[in-house]
Amino acid sequence: MRWSKLKKNIENNFCNSLKGKVQIYTTTYGTGYDVTDMFNRGWITLDGKEVVNFSTPDSFKIFGSDYNSTTMSNLWAVEKTFNERNERRLIEKGEFSKFDLTHCCYEYLNMNITDALNHDSPIINSLAILDERCGKRTLKKYAESKVKTHPLFDFFLELRIEADRNKTTTNTV
Repeated sequence: MRWSKLKKNIENNFCNSLKGKVQIYTTTYGTGYDVTDMFNRGWITLDGKEVVNFSTPDSFKIFGSDYNSTTMSNLWAVEKTFNERNERRLIEKGEFSKFDLTHCCYEYLNMNITDALNHDSPIINSLAILDERCGKRTLKKYAESKVKTHPLFDFFLELRIEADRNKTTTNTV
């Protein structure tokens, strides 16, 4: 499946309150299967502003791998852990690459919502929390949970709850 179709399928699954507001992108800077093919990245925008950057060169430079261990690829991956997270970042520099983003998008399309929410990858968890199949009770359960979750998931959970709240308020006025 081409990226444009994958992107469209993922974004069409987003809840109505976030359709068109959250978008996923990828690009490659170079052609062919050589070193320049590594210069690529993915990113997620909110209302046209980039909020997450998945940079393959950063990932390879910092960890020597294109895949995060949570991506569950059969390709070589390095355990990427951070002792101290920057509180203002959704992901740490190099934590995920474009390959992680695209691989997780492909995997996500073939999962049910429960499996996606319980997956090891914060990318898949985040896509699931934006999905219209994720209901209000599930959102509430995660919002009230005391379990420590990835900052990427926390951001999209708060975004989804706020967007749904605003949409409900707008519809009742």
